[in-house]
Amino acid sequence: MRPIAEEQDVIRYPLNELLGTHANVRLMRVLAEEVIGPIGASVAAERTGLTPAGARRALVRLVKTGFVESVGGGRSQKYVLRDSDSLTRTIRQLFQNEAKRYRELRTGIRDALQDLPEIQAAWIESPPNQVGKPLQIGVLSDSSSLAYIGDEVRKRLTKLEQAFDLTIEIRKFSPADVPEDFQDSSELLTGYIDTGETNPDRTHSQRDERTLRYSSAIADILDSDPSLIRRASRYLEFLLEENQGTASHDIREWHDILDSYSTQRIKDFIIADTPRAKRLRQSSPFLAVLSPDERERVTAAADNST
Repeated sequence: MRPIAEEQDVIRYPLNELLGTHANVRLMRVLAEEVIGPIGASVAAERTGLTPAGARRALVRLVKTGFVESVGGGRSQKYVLRDSDSLTRTIRQLFQNEAKRYRELRTGIRDALQDLPEIQAAWIESPPNQVGKPLQIGVLSDSSSLAYIGDEVRKRLTKLEQAFDLTIEIRKFSPADVPEDFQDSSELLTGYIDTGETNPDRTHSQRDERTLRYSSAIADILDSDPSLIRRASRYLEFLLEENQGTASHDIREWHDILDSYSTQRIKDFIIADTPRAKRLRQSSPFLAVLSPDERERVTAAADNST
């Protein structure tokens, strides 16, 4: 990187300092868009992929800018975005537009593939983490269609590539060669993939017990991080924008619950022994928005409760 020839003052150009590093941008995104209320450095580290020490150092720098406030002290010290400043409110909108842009890309890909009956499922593989790298799309089709389906998909995605100035590469799979780690790093766009986890002999009662264990573990997470509700609500809004057909009824019902219930009511509802709660647990939005660490905690807690 070339040295800066002339310094700029931080009063006129505060964004240089505020958004000047990857760590700062990641933290501002979490504070502005992904959490509700103050969070500690350890939670910030988990949400941003930074080390706890790196997150703490970056948060201290952000506090010095005046756009982030520290609350409490010692080990209980937390950090929150200061919404009283107009620039902070604009930054919050900036991250909302960033999320909206990704939703538009995802919806565009899904719409391009929607009327291809040969496609049994399609998904976004691990997105690129460097500018200029391609976005990879996985496509599942029967063996007889593999020879031509890739060219048809590429043709349909050309305008989307131009609109986003993005290269999209297609990986084709038959049912026999779907990657074993599909669920770990992929985002399903359309269709359904049988990963071998579904047991045809599993009774309805056993499925209810399994979803209840997961919901109980999620209720425990809500005690320490109620922002999970906000993440799930945003995810549902995204699904509703895409028109989920017959599933839209349950999605709207979930969205109304998350939008109108208190945190305690949501915790009580997701583990309730009522027909409505049991029905909606089958389409819970929470698992889809868990971080890798949270997912591991939920899975471990559910397994240990058996």
